[in-house]
Amino acid sequence: MDLESATALALSGLNQSVRDQFVAAPLTAIRDGLGLTVKPVDHLADRRNDGGACDGVSFLQDAVILYAPTHSSKRENFTLAHELAHWLVEQCDELYDWLADQDEPQRMLETLCDRIAQQLLLPDSLIETATAGGPVRAEQVLHLHTVTNASRPVCAIGIARRLPCCGAVVIIDHQRSEVVYASVKPDVEQGWPTVFPWPGHNVPAGHPFLGVAPGGTCTRRTYWEAPWGTRQDYYADAIRDGRWIVAVLADVDIWGSEQLHIDEQREFDQRPSTEITCCGTTVVVRGYPCGACGQPFCPRCQRCSCDRRAEREQTCSTCYLRFQRHLLVDGVCQECRG
Repeated sequence: MDLESATALALSGLNQSVRDQFVAAPLTAIRDGLGLTVKPVDHLADRRNDGGACDGVSFLQDAVILYAPTHSSKRENFTLAHELAHWLVEQCDELYDWLADQDEPQRMLETLCDRIAQQLLLPDSLIETATAGGPVRAEQVLHLHTVTNASRPVCAIGIARRLPCCGAVVIIDHQRSEVVYASVKPDVEQGWPTVFPWPGHNVPAGHPFLGVAPGGTCTRRTYWEAPWGTRQDYYADAIRDGRWIVAVLADVDIWGSEQLHIDEQREFDQRPSTEITCCGTTVVVRGYPCGACGQPFCPRCQRCSCDRRAEREQTCSTCYLRFQRHLLVDGVCQECRG
């Protein structure tokens, strides 16, 4: 079993009528369709700064879901979907057996619940309807956001999955000229490109995206520039909705925006990618590992596994050997204490 089949198995335990109702009214579907108790708790909002995507907690044995309400956005819908996903997994012994065999069962559980949540809020049938009759476009992200209860990032994920080539769907804050979300689709054979948009990247000064007027669109050949200055060409379709710019980037001209195509050979990132947990979060790191411990460096603190281990050690004041701090008493190791 893989992640896709595990997602399908979890969703198979949910009545189709409840799934249909969830797309229209998540809270009603959980309460009326499944008989679970769902309560908004404002103080859960205090935990958002930990970088988590879900603002909820479940007490599954008591059939209770608590969530942080976000009345001005659709964020709470994802929280409800994620907590319902935990309930669905709880109903399936086969899924728990599969999770128990994973190297990181807890992280895989959260990943599985995120995937289930996306399917609950934005079923493939809606994405297929929105993208039927032509290539994917930026306006389809806005359309899905308007007609569903999915947030813009969830809609961006759905549209990015429909890209026929290497590319990305990007959400930009025009006021800050900054990428706030990016869903990248790597090349099937070559993997990730060396230059691609990512949350926190600044939009290069003078970039065509920043010149799109409110309500306007732009389809043309353009580029993206990494924070370190490396630039690669892309074809793009963009639309501006108030302060937000939604753009689809593709490495081939799927929109027929130009008659003459003289495209340079695209470079792809050949560095290995590894999932690590450090600085209070789990991230996928792309880069060459430390030669000593063989582990990648954290992008935040720039430390590898042996660096983190060294920080937990202290030198014995008598023999000057290094030990874990908890093995020292008043700065002296057990051997020297005699």
